[in-house]
Amino acid sequence: MDADRLRRAPAGLARRWRQQRRDHATRRLHTSLRFDAAAAPLLLSPHWDDAVFDCWALLSDPGELRIVNLFAGIPQAGRLTRWDRVTGAAESALRARERIAEDVEALARAGRTAVNLPLLDAEYREPGPPPSLEAIDRALRTAVSATARVYAPAALGQNEDHRLARWYARALAHRGIPVSLYADLPYCVTHGWPHWVDGSEPDRYRDVDAFWRTLLVDVPELGDLRAGRVRRLDDEQAAAKLAAMRAYRTQFPSLDGGRTELLGNPETHRFEVVWELRTVGRGDQLRTIERGQRP
Repeated sequence: MDADRLRRAPAGLARRWRQQRRDHATRRLHTSLRFDAAAAPLLLSPHWDDAVFDCWALLSDPGELRIVNLFAGIPQAGRLTRWDRVTGAAESALRARERIAEDVEALARAGRTAVNLPLLDAEYREPGPPPSLEAIDRALRTAVSATARVYAPAALGQNEDHRLARWYARALAHRGIPVSLYADLPYCVTHGWPHWVDGSEPDRYRDVDAFWRTLLVDVPELGDLRAGRVRRLDDEQAAAKLAAMRAYRTQFPSLDGGRTELLGNPETHRFEVVWELRTVGRGDQLRTIERGQRP
């Protein structure tokens, strides 16, 4: 189906065609990233703050960890995008450099550093198309060659970069590389945490699982939603995470919802959820990574 026919197609048919196209690209990717059980895990962070916001427990765990900020390129000088306006920026290239410095400071609180790839954030590449899976893979090749496991966002929202990162991670799972998806703030708490995450009483009028499932329909490798591993940070860990989150001075006030204190609430940021994907090896071989198994 060409682009013109896709625009004129009924919504349901268009969605199915897009899904088939994505699935084909997922199976087709020939990645340069290799699985090596002795190599460090790889944390893919779409932007400069996602690793800290979503994976503080992983950052704080002992052991080696490679962190790569995928869409971390500097935009052309003289532009000012919508989100940067919201956060009070005067110019986007300057704001990008400020965010890089913030990320260095925040990650240092966990004793970590990150590699920034030159791919542009979705707002910075408009009106251009998103990068292909092959383009993401080529950019990543400069930072890492092998890994024991990949962590990527579950994309529990409509952010294009988070969805691209998840799509790329799914393609890696289809090449036999163990992949875990993490719940990504602030999108995942649009309706709060589900009761099986935060231990609250179930509410018959609030089903967060239903919301999450609508955003995970194109991730068949996920399996049981409630099989995700929940990490609950203690008070000391939660305080350390909040201090690191606040290091993103240009972003935190707007992401936190202003006076509503969304991310600043310990009962929001102390919980982190990770799912392990079923991993499809080369050819038609299917092997399942058992829940809780470490590579």
